[in-house]
Amino acid sequence: MVPGLALAPPPDAFLTPDLADFPLVRSYDLGMSSLAQSGEEFDPMPLALTGAIALPPGDSPIPWIVVLHGRHAGCHFQPEAISQWPCDSEPRFDLGFAYLAQSLAETGYGVLIPNLNAAFSETYGATSDTRSEFADQRSGQIIDAHLTRLAQAHRDDNSSFGISLTGRVDLTRLAMVGHSMGGGAAALSAVQRLSEGSAAALQSRIVSGLGPIAALVLISPTRSYPIAERADAYQLPDVPTAVIAGGCDRDIFDLSSLYYVETARQQTRTMPVAGILLPGANHNYFNAAVAEDDYYRQPDNGPLCNPQRSRDRLSRVAQETFLSQYTQAFLRTVWSTPAESDLAEIGMAPSRAAPRELFGQSVLSALVSPNTQRYTVFDAENAPATILTAGLKATFCEALPDCQHPSRPYPHFPTLLTLGWEAVTESLQVPLEGVNVSDFTSLELRLAPAPSWPIPQGQPVLAVVLRDRQGGAARVEILSTVPALRRFEADPTHGNTAPLYPSALRIPLGQFAGVDLTALTSVELVFDQVPQGKLHLASIEFVGQN
Repeated sequence: MVPGLALAPPPDAFLTPDLADFPLVRSYDLGMSSLAQSGEEFDPMPLALTGAIALPPGDSPIPWIVVLHGRHAGCHFQPEAISQWPCDSEPRFDLGFAYLAQSLAETGYGVLIPNLNAAFSETYGATSDTRSEFADQRSGQIIDAHLTRLAQAHRDDNSSFGISLTGRVDLTRLAMVGHSMGGGAAALSAVQRLSEGSAAALQSRIVSGLGPIAALVLISPTRSYPIAERADAYQLPDVPTAVIAGGCDRDIFDLSSLYYVETARQQTRTMPVAGILLPGANHNYFNAAVAEDDYYRQPDNGPLCNPQRSRDRLSRVAQETFLSQYTQAFLRTVWSTPAESDLAEIGMAPSRAAPRELFGQSVLSALVSPNTQRYTVFDAENAPATILTAGLKATFCEALPDCQHPSRPYPHFPTLLTLGWEAVTESLQVPLEGVNVSDFTSLELRLAPAPSWPIPQGQPVLAVVLRDRQGGAARVEILSTVPALRRFEADPTHGNTAPLYPSALRIPLGQFAGVDLTALTSVELVFDQVPQGKLHLASIEFVGQN
């Protein structure tokens, strides 16, 4: 299919970072290649293999991080006009992550940032209806082409990267960082690279640069498929993964990036997944080459997101700094045996209380522990029998439907049990059959307060009680100041637009003194602290390992 003519992109659509500010980063051009496309009617798509690379000093093999940018407007992708490829004034969104490449190279990693614009170009067969399918086809080929050339450079340095790479690439240690559709491409590539076949076949793939991916950091990831239609698009490989989303993201405004975390909960996993919600972060400020503040695309939720009004809204520099610091800390845990403090630093320590802040920024977090490190006693998706007192009103809101009045705020997942009370004392009890949880370290609840609940600040608002077979009981009171009970100010001009995502409330089991953890008969939520309230409950689990 012949590509169309292009209109010039808006002059302020993108910025061009100056690589002089990042001495370890340089641009490269590996020459022309082409992308195969399914269907006889579609021509192979030409592209120049361009990108950016960062290399720390030294002469030994080092781990490499592949950073993948997202789809942003330019002559290659003009959703309101006709796109062009090849693109005469192609924006370099790969250079928008030069700041991240510099910081990672300074800590000893090699970094490769392929230019993915061809994958997202609405040309050569891609239309508004099919562009996501074409992006899936193209992105994997582009990633593999760049990594194949990196592997060749490691062997003989006939590469055109512009720097000597002989002996500098540890092809057994590859990780990926992806933003937006680059995040979706990273997850898809990692799934497709999962080890299959013989040990010899695996070794051949590794030597060619096509080996497995060891870890993922996904920032507002998407593959641009509706969740209800393509839930399979949000699968993750069984590798350590962090999914970061912004509460002021007006590109993925439904926070569907976090569906990767929810999908992981349904998988059999040996590696953890962290979901990190930065309430004041937008979509575009993670990429320094994108000029637009996407808040103004859909300027709702002003108290949280309007940069002129909000105390939470993050600047571009704050988002870049957070991503650099978090990614460095996350990668330190990948190829080593991390201490508990290292995991706590990135919100992945099941034995610690869920963090209020990470790297100086307010966060809400959820953690999917490996299956052997969690025992689920309540999940709203498949709710077990529970005992409720007469005055406790309980309604289920399944994932995705708009099942509350007024309309449930985004995101519309996971399934939630909404609990409301108008008098003390009410309670929800989950019966157990003498369960032994002594091998676990914490009790984890995923909670979110209803936007309409005026939570009294600085005092207990509920209690969690464990009971054992001998009649013993232990009670822990939950203060309104825990991160999971943070309530975002409503914006009456736009309705309920603040994020409602159930985040983790973890209670170390050591706080439940006097109860026999080898023979528990129930977990209870007791509402006897405030006269009325309303909250959403997603799950109750015992997590961590002693």
